[in-house]
Amino acid sequence: MNRSWWVGAVLLLSAASSIMLPKLADMDSILNKEHGALETFIDGRDSILDENNLVDQLGSLPLLLSIDSAGWVNNTLSLDLKITSNDPDPEDIYKDMAKAISFAFQNTINVNELLLRVIVEDKWLGSRRLLLAGDIRRTEWSHELQRELDSTGNTPLSDRIKASFRISESDLWKKQFIAP
Repeated sequence: MNRSWWVGAVLLLSAASSIMLPKLADMDSILNKEHGALETFIDGRDSILDENNLVDQLGSLPLLLSIDSAGWVNNTLSLDLKITSNDPDPEDIYKDMAKAISFAFQNTINVNELLLRVIVEDKWLGSRRLLLAGDIRRTEWSHELQRELDSTGNTPLSDRIKASFRISESDLWKKQFIAP
């Protein structure tokens, strides 16, 4: 074979690859549109949360409080935990909050923000009252903060946890659960 044949083959291969590579890249976005997000190289304990598996994933959480409502929009998980038993300890509530945070950031790979609220329902009046609310973000979450929340016990939350997890406490929470 002569040298001009090899040069022609290389030019033909270069032209074909410059045409085919952009087409292959477009196929990825087409597959994502048709089939949703594709999982690749995901650890067995990590999962991708979406509207189709939200109920199943949250249903497997071992919580003392009941889940009142949940929502999933743009990688933000909204979760309302409702107190249904008589006067749970703050420790139980903090532990459930820590479990929800662990689920969001340790067990899933696509939750970037957890909007967590703890509410209580007044059965006599039929009204719901907010006790605690948190806006927890993956970028500001750490194992250390989560362990601190989990081990707070029946004492008030530290300023560090409140600031990092953007937790606000209602007056009802302070009077009913934290007052000495």
